Amino acid sequence: MGESQQAPASIPEPEKTLSEIEELGTAVSAKLKPWSRPDWAHIFDTVEKKASEYVDSIISSSVGPDAVTDAPPRPPAADFIEVIKDRREKLALTSSTTDQIVGICKQILAFGVAGLALSVGFSDKIHSFSVSVQKLIVLAGVFYVELVLLSLVVLIWYLLQAHFRYPFLYLNKIGNAWPYFYYSSISRTVNRSPIQTARTRVEAGKSFAKDFVKFSEGCLKETPKQRLRAELQQYFLLVSYQGYVQQFALRLANIFFYGFFGAAVSTALIGIWSAAK
Repeated sequence: MGESQQAPASIPEPEKTLSEIEELGTAVSAKLKPWSRPDWAHIFDTVEKKASEYVDSIISSSVGPDAVTDAPPRPPAADFIEVIKDRREKLALTSSTTDQIVGICKQILAFGVAGLALSVGFSDKIHSFSVSVQKLIVLAGVFYVELVLLSLVVLIWYLLQAHFRYPFLYLNKIGNAWPYFYYSSISRTVNRSPIQTARTRVEAGKSFAKDFVKFSEGCLKETPKQRLRAELQQYFLLVSYQGYVQQFALRLANIFFYGFFGAAVSTALIGIWSAAK
C-alpha cells in the first residue's frame, strides 16, 4: 500500500519513552567513575537510539503525504519546515555580555603590567610623599592587585567554558544534523594538523572524496520527512546551544560582579582599619 493510501498512525505518548531514556541513562551513569574516559558516542548509543526512534515515529504520525486521502488531512512536511526555519532564524546565539567582561579583564591586565613597570620606576620617590598619600597609594595598589587576580580568574573560567565539550557533539543520531555541521557530515578521523606527512594528505583526500559521495547522496535522495527531521534536530540543537551560551555569560558576569564587589569591600575595610590606627 503506498504512502498516499495509508491512514495516519496515532501519535505515541512520550511518557514511556522519557521513562525509558531516564532508566537507560541511569544504568550507564552507574557504571562510570569520575575519572572515566570512555567512548562517549558508544555510551550514549542506547539513549539516543530511543529518542531517535520516538522522533521518527512522531514525525510519521504528524506529517501527512502530499496526496489527498480519505483520512483526515495532515499538514505536509513543507509546512513544518517553514515554521521551524522561521523560528530558528530568530534565535540569539551570542552574548555581548561575555565579550564586554572579557574585554574589561584584558584591559585591567594590560594596565596592570604597565602600572607595575611604572611603580618600579617611581618606588624610590614614594617615601617623599606624606603618610596619607602613601596610604592612598597602597590602598589603590591593593585594589588593583585584587582586580588583576579577579581578571585572571575570569579569563581562566572563560577558557574553561571555551574548552567545554557540548553533549550533542557525541551524539550521532540526534546531535548535529548532517546538512548543517561538519561533525555529522565529515569523517572524524580526518587529520587537521597543520603539519602532515604525505600519507596523511592521501588519507585526508580519500576521506574527502568518500564524504563528498555520501553527502551528495544524502542531499539528492533526501525525502521531505527526512528534511523535516534534520530541520527539527538542528533547531533543537541551537536552542540547547543558546541555553549554554546564556548561562555561561550569566555565570561569568556573576564571577566578575561579586569579585569586583568583594575587592571594593575588602579595600574599604583595609582603608578604615588603616585610618583608625
